[in-house]
Amino acid sequence: MVWREFVLGRNPSLPSRVQVFDTTLRDGEQSPGVALRVEEKVRIAETLADLGVAVIEAGYPAVSRGETEAVKAIAKLGLPSKICALSRCDKGDIDRAVDAGVDWVHVFIATSELHMKYKLRMTPDEVYGRAVEMVEYAKSRGVTVHFSCEDATRSERSFLLKVYRGAAEAGADSVDIPDTVGVAIPEVMKDLVREVKGVTGLPVAVHCHDDMGLATANTLAGVEAGAEIVHVTVNGIGERAGNTSLEEVVLALETLYGVKTGIRLEKLANVSRLVSRLTGMVVQKNKAVVGDNAFSHESGIHVHGVINNPATYEPVMPEVVGKRRRIVLGKHSGTHAVLEVLKQHGFNLSAEETRRVLQRVKELGDMGVRVTEELLLREVLGAIDGSRPTISIESIAYSRDGELFSCTIGMSVRGERVQSVGYGRSTVTASLDAVKRGLSRLVGQLHLEDLTLYVPPDLDRYPAEAEVVVSVNSRTLTGRGLANDPGLAVAMAVAGAVSQALSSE
Repeated sequence: MVWREFVLGRNPSLPSRVQVFDTTLRDGEQSPGVALRVEEKVRIAETLADLGVAVIEAGYPAVSRGETEAVKAIAKLGLPSKICALSRCDKGDIDRAVDAGVDWVHVFIATSELHMKYKLRMTPDEVYGRAVEMVEYAKSRGVTVHFSCEDATRSERSFLLKVYRGAAEAGADSVDIPDTVGVAIPEVMKDLVREVKGVTGLPVAVHCHDDMGLATANTLAGVEAGAEIVHVTVNGIGERAGNTSLEEVVLALETLYGVKTGIRLEKLANVSRLVSRLTGMVVQKNKAVVGDNAFSHESGIHVHGVINNPATYEPVMPEVVGKRRRIVLGKHSGTHAVLEVLKQHGFNLSAEETRRVLQRVKELGDMGVRVTEELLLREVLGAIDGSRPTISIESIAYSRDGELFSCTIGMSVRGERVQSVGYGRSTVTASLDAVKRGLSRLVGQLHLEDLTLYVPPDLDRYPAEAEVVVSVNSRTLTGRGLANDPGLAVAMAVAGAVSQALSSE
């Protein structure tokens, strides 16, 4: 449901379109433990541009030589997005940013009493003078100037507005309101946006942190009050508790507010996975929009409803954001959930066998046992005669020659032994190559459309989880695999998907 008319009735300044200003490569990289190489930053920038991001904050050139090189490399790509670099109110910083070849320079200075006294060691008058002078200087260098008052939400209001007004008069093209330590509430953010727009007459951005879990709410409140630019990061990464999540804000604006963002929603999941993999920051399973559980269902009532009509328990279809629906098992599961999961692994059970499996699932759940698919397949179905999948992985072995891995897989296909060998730069790619080679000879055209692999920190205690989408003779199928060996998990997922094709013949 689009709530645009409702919001407009209360907040007539709601814009029809906002610019997405992505700071994954700058503020996102400031997440503890994250350090991206130049080539990784370039890849993320290209992906963000393809996603439809209006402005990419590529980095902070004054930080290091490597940071400067990364910003330069991104600026040279000729992407459709505007490229921005961060700069303090310092001529040297501004020069390094401009010389990197960017379109925008994001100039900032702190305006809260805390920051002025203990960090800058400057008086309010000195801060005001520096802000005006440096905005003028940045404009003289021929770039678009985006100006921020750091720690705006803890700044004395009259002084804050004075600085924003001075920056506007000095030539700033747009201004940003940072909630630097995430202490704003939505109503405060609305007031700030209205007042800053009133004194500057410029496009206003909001930059929110998630220390209190309010980053998305504060950002949306800012848009309701007329903010035309939103600062976000992929997966909400950033310092401390992170920044406003790109995917949350964009999906809410597009589907709940009817506000256009220019973002290709169907690419959100892929961008999320790329950033997670390159930064090493695992997306929490219950993360909105892009988490593994965002479109997962366990409750029997929910599963039955979703199978009949997804809108019963899903606000949007998972395909809208590039995700897929998952049915998971537990004591709340019903018959439909069990059948759906087993189908993904190539099993066809009778009604009586399904009933027995469901009963066992509920018994284990009541005992406090986490009923994983691995447990279901290994312990529950093992007791049911004749319930083996059409294709099963019987053995897997690896060898290595320099940087090249080989994988030998033994499979049972309709009771017949099939062996194949594959190669790759890792055990996962080698096992994937092996299972594809072996099954392609049996089913004809077999293409991998998508692969999601989660490898837990402790493989001895928890299995790797693989999910694949494959096309078999133009039919699209999903399969899942769980194993303590990631390569085996991937092979099991492919085998489960192809089993569905064979079992329906």
